[in-house]
Amino acid sequence: MPKLRPWQWVAFVVFLAFYGFAVFALTRDYYLRHPAPASAEQFPPGTSTWLQQQMRGPRLDADAARSETDPIRLGQLADHLFTQGRYAETVPIYRRLLELTPEDVEVYNDLGLALHYSGKTGPAVEVLRRGIDQDPQHQRIWLSLGFVLAVLGDNPGAREALERARSLGAETPIGEEAARILGKLDAD
Repeated sequence: MPKLRPWQWVAFVVFLAFYGFAVFALTRDYYLRHPAPASAEQFPPGTSTWLQQQMRGPRLDADAARSETDPIRLGQLADHLFTQGRYAETVPIYRRLLELTPEDVEVYNDLGLALHYSGKTGPAVEVLRRGIDQDPQHQRIWLSLGFVLAVLGDNPGAREALERARSLGAETPIGEEAARILGKLDAD
């Protein structure tokens, strides 16, 4: 067996450290880009097989969503897709939810935001205003309307909606967010 000199040992140790780091970095990158599929244990108890498949899969089965009659299941699916940024896919689900629960202001709010983030800001404003007609005391929908109007450039309308949201509870997180956006409008 050959005898190694000290500089060769140092070079060998540096190579091993670099090799180990490279394997770690490549493995980490792979798993960040290709996460493991969701398993059944990650879903709340009582989640239907259909809903689990929808949450897992890349494509939405719109026909099955249209025929679904359980608002809780539809809400879970819509919320899951919304948090993934799949806004256009949530729109028909939120519309179905409105058919099932036409008095639920949160669904109007979520549908309005999904429409806005899908690039359909005009219909989003209409939906948010219909939700306000359902319950003018609902703070979150006023915040959403103010946000969407601010993005549209309708500063007077945005200011009115945001002031209403703030007046419904300035000390709440929603009221604080309304005040923050109002501050940005005032700075412009």
